[in-house]
Amino acid sequence: MTTTDAAGRSPPPAKAALSVAQMLLYGGGQGGAQIIRDAPTVLLPVFMTTMLGISPWLAGLAILLPKLWIILCDPLVGAWSDRRKAAWGRKPFLLIGAPLTALGFWLLFGAVPLATEMRTALYMSAVYTLMATAFSVYLVPYLALANELTPDSHQRTKLLAWRIVFTMAGVVAGVGFAQPLIGWAGGGANGWRTMAAVFALLSLLAMLSPALVARRRLPLAAAPGAGSFVAQMGLAWGNRPFRTLLGAYFIQSIGQATSYAAVGMVFYYVLGKVELLIPFVLMMSVGSVLSQPLWVWLSRRLGKHRVFSLAAFAWAMLTLSWFWVGVGGPVVLQLPLLGGLSSEQALALLRAPLIGVLNSGFVLMVQSMLTDAVAYDQVRHQRASEGALSGVFSAAEKLAYALGPAVAGVVLSWAGFQSSQGGAVGQQAAAVHGILFNFAVLPALFVLASLLVMRGYRLSAADLQPTAR
Repeated sequence: MTTTDAAGRSPPPAKAALSVAQMLLYGGGQGGAQIIRDAPTVLLPVFMTTMLGISPWLAGLAILLPKLWIILCDPLVGAWSDRRKAAWGRKPFLLIGAPLTALGFWLLFGAVPLATEMRTALYMSAVYTLMATAFSVYLVPYLALANELTPDSHQRTKLLAWRIVFTMAGVVAGVGFAQPLIGWAGGGANGWRTMAAVFALLSLLAMLSPALVARRRLPLAAAPGAGSFVAQMGLAWGNRPFRTLLGAYFIQSIGQATSYAAVGMVFYYVLGKVELLIPFVLMMSVGSVLSQPLWVWLSRRLGKHRVFSLAAFAWAMLTLSWFWVGVGGPVVLQLPLLGGLSSEQALALLRAPLIGVLNSGFVLMVQSMLTDAVAYDQVRHQRASEGALSGVFSAAEKLAYALGPAVAGVVLSWAGFQSSQGGAVGQQAAAVHGILFNFAVLPALFVLASLLVMRGYRLSAADLQPTAR
């Protein structure tokens, strides 16, 4: 006897295992998306305070305002894509969102100081809002694709492990090579514009690859009331595993964002060797990529929740150790291209692969548990809510990554950080300690707080199995 869903339709046949090519094409989109997410998080505070002469607190506020809009935009885009997927699929959203996002990124770092500091900050906030809106049109349907490509929980973990691999490729570009590329292009305004053009093109090409695996028509009807923002909040709140995961990840991401906002300053003002960013990020990425089979295996053996908790706790302890990084010191190591390294600089490089291993572990578990929470909603209600729930999750992440720089900006202003135009200036010891507080203490505290929230997460394999109707 053939079973039917709530709308009287036969369920789609079970899908074969995803090929490596399909996983690569899907994961490739994250490489471009990661550049779009990370480069502004890392570079905008530096660009706005050292090139445009905007005070740290005002720069943080200018970054925060677009993310407040995204709280509304992401769930609405998700609901819209759920409604239209039966006719369009997710592909049109990818094909429209990718080029508009790349254009916005190029415009963002091509800005010049206007007549007043406030006008410059308003202009940057407006351009960032437009770019963030286009990014939402792309990212939310892209995130929803993971549930649509395979119904198997562990196969989704493998798929998302490939997404982590491309995440690290984006981190290498957006964090590791961005500031050096500005210098290689001659520095100043021309260097920033060159970086923006190169990264906009790379992001565009990468973000278009998932369109090759996105299906045009997809099963399941849109969730009732999907067009209402209030309805989307109700969907999210009514899904307890999703609600718990969302709260934990939101707290965690605020801490991660404060760290991102300070990373360039740590290598410039504390370690005194910004060119270390390239090998640091490369070594971190190698640790992340090589550890993916380990995390997939551990998730089967120990469970995703337990693996998340172990990896996150270890990462917090390692991150906290950065607070005691010293300035200067005798040379203890000579490396090609980098020259002499102090003990603190050498230890920074030694931390890198372990940071990559631990960070990728708990991030992979979060992403995989998210797809399980979405599948749980589908099993319970036989409705398509992956776009709506992905939109809520993405909005929370973007808000967190806006609050992080805002918090970091307040800390830096309180610590006496001096803004400038046309380039960086020297900082007092208190400002240097403020940078380290943003990079080490705040991220560790927020991630530890997220573990307390995750104690309420409950979702078993049995919860993901369809029940007879």
